[in-house]
Amino acid sequence: MRQVEPVPLGVFWECDVCGFRYVEAPFREPPRGDRCPRCGGRAQIAAMVPAPRRENASPSPPPPASPRLAVLLDNVRSAYNVGAAFRTADGAGVERLYLAGITPTPPHRGVVKTALGADQRVPWQAYPHSVRLAAMLQAEGWALWALETAPAAVSLPDLLQEAMPERVLVAAGNEVAGLDPALLARADAVVALPMWGMKRSLNVISALAVVLYGVRLFG
Repeated sequence: MRQVEPVPLGVFWECDVCGFRYVEAPFREPPRGDRCPRCGGRAQIAAMVPAPRRENASPSPPPPASPRLAVLLDNVRSAYNVGAAFRTADGAGVERLYLAGITPTPPHRGVVKTALGADQRVPWQAYPHSVRLAAMLQAEGWALWALETAPAAVSLPDLLQEAMPERVLVAAGNEVAGLDPALLARADAVVALPMWGMKRSLNVISALAVVLYGVRLFG
């Protein structure tokens, strides 16, 4: 049987005219080819990132048994943030991603593009009412951690010093309005990240990643 070479993960080009060096990923539409997107001059392939052969790919290790992790995205408006949440959830060993309210779901193009396949690995469920969903999961034994810069919030390093629940549902909210006040009222803990700069918060998925990996590494 003829061996089929894998498609490169990326091709790096360098323009002969203006010196611009750029990458062309295989999912880009339409492809740029050998024309510089900056000046239109001729470009040459400078490097390629090869895709690993499927048979040599290392299997992912199973996630730690405890604490179990789930994520609730409450009315997150950006499909790209949702795709990033899928990638983060996959890396952190999250059991399930709940997408509530207006949160975009697969197969939305922005979600799929940013998830880079993680939407096929992480189980997810769309739910119209985040507060009712949280109440149901709390009744099943999940501790609700609300990610929000609220007055009652506990700094993540301080929260990780306390006894860790066996099951943690981390809720992250809308990029502008934040979490639903009814979710905050139900929360077993409101968690915030210490900030040392002018801005008082991170991008919602960046903050979610810090919390999830904090629990995985230090919880």
